[in-house]
Amino acid sequence: MFTPLQTQRLRIRPFSAADLTAAALTFAPADAALEPASTMLVPGPVELPCAPDESGPLCAREAALADLVAKRGAGAALLPAGLQVLCGGSPFGAPRAGPVSTCDRGFDTRTTIHGVAGHMHLLGRSIRVELNPGTDGARVLLDIPRWDFHWQNAYTFVEPVVAEPGDTVRVTCRHDASLREGDPRYVVWGEGTTDEMCLGVLQVTRG
Repeated sequence: MFTPLQTQRLRIRPFSAADLTAAALTFAPADAALEPASTMLVPGPVELPCAPDESGPLCAREAALADLVAKRGAGAALLPAGLQVLCGGSPFGAPRAGPVSTCDRGFDTRTTIHGVAGHMHLLGRSIRVELNPGTDGARVLLDIPRWDFHWQNAYTFVEPVVAEPGDTVRVTCRHDASLREGDPRYVVWGEGTTDEMCLGVLQVTRG
């Protein structure tokens, strides 16, 4: 029987003597006055053309999208266009393409930010998440100048950060298409590891 908010640490049998994996479970009664937390996603578009000296059948954006649909399903083609619109681009014109991607999201209610994480794939170079960039009250929530896909973590703030209605959070990602392996291709947002992402993740409570 666990008492309210008692933490029970469980030791998991390691795969080897060097593996010290463990898990900690925290229990609370159903009527505990806990504040529900949620995850706020801040995605940015990814549009990485082939370099001027590169050529190949998948260097055309339309061909790369068709290849993405063949691998991931019809819904995969909607995300690149949707992210362009979400981040201020046009659904009809040419997408904003290049190694640096950025997107802003606003807050419509008082929000307490308890933690932050970033996510990209194998072509990521750096990621940054900022609150109210370009203002006197600007705050850097996350800055990873040397991204490593194989070392990803979420960070919990010692003191939570409060965002008020009208505040803005911005994610900025830098990718390097020269890091890709295999034939040249136009890279867009996709679920596969060989596709790409630009994603800020906030752990928040609201109100």
